[in-house]
Amino acid sequence: MKNIYYFLGILMVMLVASSCKEKGEGVPPGQVTDVEAASGYGEVLLDWTNPSDENYYYVDISFVDSKGVNRSRKVSRYASGDTIIGFADTQAYTFSLTSYSFTGEASAPVTITATPLEPAFANVISTVEMVPDFGGAIVSWENETGKPVTVKVSYKDDAGKKTSSLFVADESGKGYISGLASTLRNFDVVVSDKANNNSIVRTFEITPLKEEKISKSQWTVVSFSSEEASGEGPSNGRVIHAIDDNINSFWHSQWQGASPGYPHWFIIDMHQAVTISRFECFRRQGSSSGSDKIKFHYSMDGTTWTDLGEFPFDRNTNNAQKYRITSNPKARYFKFEAVAGPNNFTHLGEISVYGATN
Repeated sequence: MKNIYYFLGILMVMLVASSCKEKGEGVPPGQVTDVEAASGYGEVLLDWTNPSDENYYYVDISFVDSKGVNRSRKVSRYASGDTIIGFADTQAYTFSLTSYSFTGEASAPVTITATPLEPAFANVISTVEMVPDFGGAIVSWENETGKPVTVKVSYKDDAGKKTSSLFVADESGKGYISGLASTLRNFDVVVSDKANNNSIVRTFEITPLKEEKISKSQWTVVSFSSEEASGEGPSNGRVIHAIDDNINSFWHSQWQGASPGYPHWFIIDMHQAVTISRFECFRRQGSSSGSDKIKFHYSMDGTTWTDLGEFPFDRNTNNAQKYRITSNPKARYFKFEAVAGPNNFTHLGEISVYGATN
């Protein structure tokens, strides 16, 4: 009886071993083939053909980084490529691709050498520029790589405390730093990527521009779409009452004798060249029947005009409404234009210009 049990036991072991062999247990999968590499900005793109073995589980990609640290990535059997990111230089790297089975058996490695392109953070920092702005500075950059990076600008505030502004720079663009007095200071700029690689530091010495309210003492009205010359009394209705430094007087489009519809506009000659940082507008105090949308235009000669675009206007507040013009245009003339509202008429309490005289 014991011999029978012994025989059955041996038979079971043989059957299990046979079953495992059928599943590939203990047998390494084949190597990946057709391995190719392409260079990207601070990255290497690898592609390959997976082995057809049923017991193939994943491929391990290993290499030694620039700091001498062994790095490894596992890629599922369902993928046949991977992008290795985070390279901070343009030296050549050798990648080993090793296939693994479900039970941990490894194939012989396949190696390939590739050199990443200049990383995005190094590319972008070389394009960074900074110029003074009203109450701050403008930092600009170009990112032809399309890779995600950030631009960090460090500086001291007016109290001498070190602070910084961070800008997402995945595309070419600009960042605005504000709230600073017109005193000389250093701005340190660093570009970083998602792998926490940092660029060199570039330092810009800049004095923020001093913003002032432009005097209206020389302003004159050049032309207008319409005004209410008599129906609002002697101190209201005409365009001049929108530039008299009195928010309680107002300009009103014509309603007596005729009532033209939108757009309503007027043009002002400031009689000097001005760098415009912002417009400030007040509604007709206590009235919500004016405009919802407005536009600003500017000109140096009163003939050739630049449209600054459309802006929202809150007709339900008596408070100042400020419109930052980030391009800081130089102009002698400006045009205020009301383009939409709940009625066919409009009105405006006051408009002012801030910036610097040239």
